[in-house]
Amino acid sequence: MRAFAPLRDPIVARLWSALSVFTMGDELYRVALVWLAIELVGRQAGYLGAVQSACMLAGAIFGGAFASAIDPRRAMSILLAAGATAALVPAVAWDLGVPSMLALAIPAVGISLMRAQLEPAIQGHLPQLVADRDVLFAANSLIDGVRRMARLSGPALAAGLALLMPVHDLFYVYALALGLSAYLLLRVGDALPGREKSGSSSFLVGWKIVRAAPTLRRLLALKFFTDGSWGLVIGYGLPLIVEQRNASWGPLVGIGAYGAGLATYGVCNLAASIVVGSMKPTLGLNRMMAGLTVTGLGLAATGAAAVYASDDWLLPGLYLGLGFAAIGPPFFEVPLTLRVQLAGSAQSQAAAASVHRVRIVAVFGGIMMAGLFSPTLFGLLGTAVAMTAAGAASALATLAVWYWLPPEKLAAD
Repeated sequence: MRAFAPLRDPIVARLWSALSVFTMGDELYRVALVWLAIELVGRQAGYLGAVQSACMLAGAIFGGAFASAIDPRRAMSILLAAGATAALVPAVAWDLGVPSMLALAIPAVGISLMRAQLEPAIQGHLPQLVADRDVLFAANSLIDGVRRMARLSGPALAAGLALLMPVHDLFYVYALALGLSAYLLLRVGDALPGREKSGSSSFLVGWKIVRAAPTLRRLLALKFFTDGSWGLVIGYGLPLIVEQRNASWGPLVGIGAYGAGLATYGVCNLAASIVVGSMKPTLGLNRMMAGLTVTGLGLAATGAAAVYASDDWLLPGLYLGLGFAAIGPPFFEVPLTLRVQLAGSAQSQAAAASVHRVRIVAVFGGIMMAGLFSPTLFGLLGTAVAMTAAGAASALATLAVWYWLPPEKLAAD
């Protein structure tokens, strides 16, 4: 099957295994962090998300010097080990009976800074490890699928473990996952390229490349807005609605109901990613923009379920909306990843990583704005109405940019 062909390469298979463990633990961490923050401060938890996004922005913009100074064959394992140390802080604080937002802020900052270096390094290495463009497209789909698989397994694991242990103990599990990922990355070994010249992976290098690529620049600008909408609906609104309405459906309640919603999103997300990986590789924009429109409509449907569904049907309605929203992202993200890689890899591995830093700024800039404004929007409009408006705005923005792009660009691969 075309989607799994890259795993025949043992180096790609090892990298994929390490990312599978890391991303599953990362989703486990997200569920625990958001839930504990909402228990402490309610809708003000959006500010913690804004702090995370701000750290991702700072790490993406200023972390190029770190990436250039350390051998990439060791850097990723060092970053994961540091992240594991930060992840232990909330677990220890809650066990000592001193829960606080500060204890949550420490891993939020540390792990965000870690991810801001880890993700560009991986995206920069892939074009060097996989030379064939068709195989690279499938490899991108696999890496994207890892993230989407984690949205299934991570929340499902969180919901199951929450029945056996306190929520804060999930941070211990996450720390173990990061340690295992560090070990697996060390096994990739000498296949990774060596260190390149200082400054070659900086944000400014990537910004210059993106400025010279008008279509990519517009796509990243759109992503700033749509990922902000996604963050408001799924990152902040969904857990708040579940907590505010004490939503339940059969055995699903509390963090279990929230985790089941993310797992539903993950199932549909992963299925769509496998489909995309099996299709003919393309950079065509029509498929990308159609997928992003579907995502916006699904987010709006999720919000509408929160507005109109009775308590008995709230969770099924939310899950239907989430499942629909999950179909679209792989159709946009996998070709976008290839565009990002091709824009930079013509120069060097570090240049490819630097373009991905620009992508991180677009993504987490939008999510940061969602975190900053979500408490105000939820207070003014109500959580459910704000979720619906954010999804509808995402779909309309995508349609507007789709129409705005020149026809000859839409036809190009």
